[in-house]
Amino acid sequence: MIANKLQYFLSSYYVYLLEINFSLLIIAFILSFKHIKKIFSEIQNKHLLLLIFIAILGIFSTSFLSPRTHRIFYDEDIYNSIAQNIAHHKKAVMCNEGYYEDNELRVIGEEYNKQPPGYPYLISIIFRTFGTNELFTFVLNNIIFGLMVILIFLISYLLFKDIFASFIACLSYILIPVNIQWFNTCAVEPSTVFFASLAVLASLVYLRDKKPVNLFFVVTSLAFSLNFRTESFLVVVLVGLIYLLKEPRVFKRKELYAFGILFLFLSTAIILHLYSVRGQSWGAQGAKISLDYFLYNLKTNSLFYLNNKEFPVVFSIFGLLGLFFYKNHIKDKIILLGWFLTFWGIFLFFYAGSYGFDDELSIRFSILSYFPLAIFVGLGISRVVNSLNNRINSIKPLLIIFIVFNFTYFLPFIRSLSKGESELCRVDREYAMEFVKLLPVSSIIYTHNPNMFLINKKSAIQTSAETYEPGTIERHRGRFKGGIYVHYNYWSDVPYSDLQRQFTTNILERYDYKIIKEYYYKNHKYGLYKIMGPKER
Repeated sequence: MIANKLQYFLSSYYVYLLEINFSLLIIAFILSFKHIKKIFSEIQNKHLLLLIFIAILGIFSTSFLSPRTHRIFYDEDIYNSIAQNIAHHKKAVMCNEGYYEDNELRVIGEEYNKQPPGYPYLISIIFRTFGTNELFTFVLNNIIFGLMVILIFLISYLLFKDIFASFIACLSYILIPVNIQWFNTCAVEPSTVFFASLAVLASLVYLRDKKPVNLFFVVTSLAFSLNFRTESFLVVVLVGLIYLLKEPRVFKRKELYAFGILFLFLSTAIILHLYSVRGQSWGAQGAKISLDYFLYNLKTNSLFYLNNKEFPVVFSIFGLLGLFFYKNHIKDKIILLGWFLTFWGIFLFFYAGSYGFDDELSIRFSILSYFPLAIFVGLGISRVVNSLNNRINSIKPLLIIFIVFNFTYFLPFIRSLSKGESELCRVDREYAMEFVKLLPVSSIIYTHNPNMFLINKKSAIQTSAETYEPGTIERHRGRFKGGIYVHYNYWSDVPYSDLQRQFTTNILERYDYKIIKEYYYKNHKYGLYKIMGPKER
C-alpha cells in the first residue's frame, strides 16, 4: 500500500479531478469550435485538403518508418500500468502485485508514481472503452502526430497569416527524425507537447474573438496541459507571455479572474502532486537541478541542432533565417522564441537534461522544442521564396523537393533502436513478451517489472516480495495452480546494484527450479524459470 497519506489521497482525487477537467475541456472545445471554424473558413478548400494530406502523411511516417518499440527503460510500461489501474479501479497507481481472476485485475500492492498521471489518464480512456491493449497507446501517439500538424498550421496562421509558411512548418515538423521515432512509442512527450500547444491555440483563439466561452477553452486546456510532465507548468508562463505581448488589457478583464478560480481548482491536484514528490531523487546521484549542469548541457543541447546527425542542420539554418529576417511580426517571433527557450532551456539545469545523456535517452526532451522551431523553419523558407521568387522559377517546389530529399539522409537514424542500458531494457522487454505466451492460466510470475506482465493479463508480483516477506512463494503455491515462475531480467544481474541482483538470487538459491527458456544478449542473461519446490537443506 501507499505509505504517504497525501499520495494515497492523490491516487484517487487526481483521477476524479482529471475526469472533471477533461470533460470540461471537451465541452469547452465544442462551444469554441464555431470560432475555430471561422479560421478554417478563411482557408481555401484546396489548402484544407493539403493540410489533411500532410496530417495523414505524418501519421503514416511515424507508424511505418520508425520501429514501434519502447525506448525508455520501463517508463512506458509504467504509464500503461497506471492507465490500466485508472481504467479498472479509478486509482492513479502502478501495480507491484496484481492477480487476474475471472479476467479482472485485482490490485494487491500499489505505488504512486513521481510523474503526473495526465498521460496515463488519457490512455485509460481508451483502455476502458476498447479494452486493455498496449497497441492502443502506440496508435494514440501516432494519431497525436497527425493532430500536431493541425495545431501547427492554426497557430502559425493565427500569428503570421502566411499560408505557405504555415504549410512548410507542418511539413518540416513531420520530417524531424526524433519526432518520427518517439511518436511511435508509448512515451509521454508527444501528448505533453500536444496539450501545451492546444493551450496556446486556445489562447490565440480567445485573443481573436475575446468571447468568455473561448476563455473557458483556455482555462480547461491550460489546466489539463499541466498534468503530463513536471516541467509542464511552464505552459502558464508561455500563455502569460502571449497575453502580455499581444493584448495586455486582457489582464483587466473581470472574466479572466472569474475563470481563474476554476483554473486554480483544476490545478489543485498537480500542485499537491509536485509537493508530494519534491524529495524524489529522480535517479540523480547529486542534485536534480543545479547550475553545475548548465555549461555542459548548453554545449551539448546547442550543438544538437547543428550536428546534422539527429536533427537536420538545414532546418536550423532556415529557422534562424525566419527568426532574424522574416519581416515584421516582432512580438509574434518573440513569443515563438520564448516558447523555444523555455522548453529547451529548462533542461539545461537538469542532471539528465543533456540530449546526449545515457546514449541519447534524453534526446526525447528535444521534442518539446520542435513546435516553435518548425514555425521558424516555415518563416525562413517563406522569406527565401519571397526574396528569390522573381529570380528563380518554381522556387517553391524546388525548396520542398530539397527538404524532402534531405530527409532521406536521416532514414537510417529513424530506423535505429535505443542504445546502452536502454537497449538492454528494450531487449529484456522483447524476451518478456515471449515469456508471456509461455505462462499458463492461473500462474504468477516474480519479476522486477510486474507492469509489463499485468498489461498482458498475467498475474505478477515484485521479485523483492520473497526477500522482504519470506514465505510469499509458499503461500502463492497453494493459490496459483498454474505454477510459480521467476523472470530473470535486466535487474537480475545489473552490475551497479547488489540489492536488485539479490532479489532474484534469493529466490533461486532457496528453491529448485526448471529452466523454461533462456536467452543471452551482450553478456546479459534473460530467462523464465518455474519454481518446483524448496531446496532440501
